[in-house]
Amino acid sequence: MPTPKERLSHLLELAAQGPAERAALAGEVADLLLDWPAQYPAAMRGTFEALLEKIVREVDTAGCAALAARFEGRADFPLSLLNAFFASASPAMKQAILSRNDEGEAADVAPVDSQAVLGAARGQRDFVPVLAHLTGIPPDLAAIIAADAYALATLCKGAGISRPTFSAMAILTGPARSVAENFAMLALFDAVPQNGARHLVAYWRGRNDGAGREAAA
Repeated sequence: MPTPKERLSHLLELAAQGPAERAALAGEVADLLLDWPAQYPAAMRGTFEALLEKIVREVDTAGCAALAARFEGRADFPLSLLNAFFASASPAMKQAILSRNDEGEAADVAPVDSQAVLGAARGQRDFVPVLAHLTGIPPDLAAIIAADAYALATLCKGAGISRPTFSAMAILTGPARSVAENFAMLALFDAVPQNGARHLVAYWRGRNDGAGREAAA
């Protein structure tokens, strides 16, 4: 069996081959983490967890959802890694991730101008890029979140977007819904723990900042 350093070197070589290898690379790192060899030092797991967290950002939505399903119910992994799966996770996994985030100390997140968000929703054109800009999260992530009611409720709750604005935004930019479905959306917003949502928004904003630093480098 290869040593941890040899395994890491192999995985980094795969990473250097470009986006085409991301899904295979993510699967291989997940295999390793989910069945950690007894002879590998526990201290090395953090290195591979950080590698997977970075790779997940470059995997397509379907691939990320498949990976998330493999980590569902695994509270033994660091929250930062599970946060990377949030937008593609099942509702139950989203709830578990939010609950863990909510247990943290109070998060300080700069609120978003609800009126600016509402104005963008009314215009509808290029809404996702504007949502990304206003909330400070990566555009590709904003596109995934805008299409998922739970994730959108989490983003709005964590970014300080008001309940009426969230409701109007969901109606203006989402698919046609019945009155009952619109009430269900509001119930979803109410159920999202605010501190947990704030921690997730801080995490997503950190991803945006990190991407900017990588591009500059």
